[in-house]
Amino acid sequence: MINITIIGFGNVGSALTLLLLNNKQPLRLNVMEPDEQRSGAFLDLAHSMSLYPEKELYVNDKELFLDADFIYFTAGKPNIQGGSRLSMVTQNVLLAKEVFEDSKFVKTPYIIVITNPVDIVSHAVYQFSGLPSDRIIGTGTFLDSIRLAYYLSDISNYEVNDFDVFVLGEHGASQVPIYSMSKYKGLPILDSGDFTQKDLKMAQNITLDAAFEIRKTQDATIYGVAKCAEVLMNYLLGEEEHFLTLSLLTNEYYRNLLHLDHEIYISMPVTIKNRKMEIFNNIQLSTDELDAYRKSAAILANIIE
Repeated sequence: MINITIIGFGNVGSALTLLLLNNKQPLRLNVMEPDEQRSGAFLDLAHSMSLYPEKELYVNDKELFLDADFIYFTAGKPNIQGGSRLSMVTQNVLLAKEVFEDSKFVKTPYIIVITNPVDIVSHAVYQFSGLPSDRIIGTGTFLDSIRLAYYLSDISNYEVNDFDVFVLGEHGASQVPIYSMSKYKGLPILDSGDFTQKDLKMAQNITLDAAFEIRKTQDATIYGVAKCAEVLMNYLLGEEEHFLTLSLLTNEYYRNLLHLDHEIYISMPVTIKNRKMEIFNNIQLSTDELDAYRKSAAILANIIE
């Protein structure tokens, strides 16, 4: 069985737990949550476990945490209502330190970071865990990319699955839609003639404001990012090729491209195939896109530094 530990059983952690229990993989699922106010939720969940014959559920099992194949980090203080994802940076970095510093893992797990600000927290988990950088993955702009596809579909009334669109940079206010790499029905979206610059800008702005819109009626983004995190595990366990954007530690190519003095976590294009993940180098961006990408990187670099 695949050992999975979820750190945090709040909104995202509980949604992710249900998705993983319904996942086709045989899983041993361990949820780490010290808040005793969640004991009723664990009992509620335990009542359903007989309906998941290929799954096992554990709570606060430190040994399973250290023996995990995958760890999802969802714990942390939520963003201030109306504030940016950077508003809780200090608290959530300290929490990452508390969880991962001095942890001696039996295996070399993948740690999938969801907690915001995801780029900064991913970098903290990398530093505190001592694991190789390619094992620490932030969900990054994976969610922003599928949101952009959703809004382009909504504006045009075309099918959302006909879009392959990409957002790079910070998962936050400085994110950068990369229309020069984006496609509609396999063709460059900028050459399709179906989208005006006004359409593209509108989709960009709505995507940027999506989290604020969601938080008008619920505490945080929950279901979209939880599904991204579950799907990412499937990609890493599968053989098929997937091209997406994730927050990873910059390699030499991106440090040079983004004019960075030191390495940071930021969303870059990534290929996953045959259980291997590679950062996609040699991307071709427009002048405006590259300038915006560099500005986004500078914001993250300043915070990390």
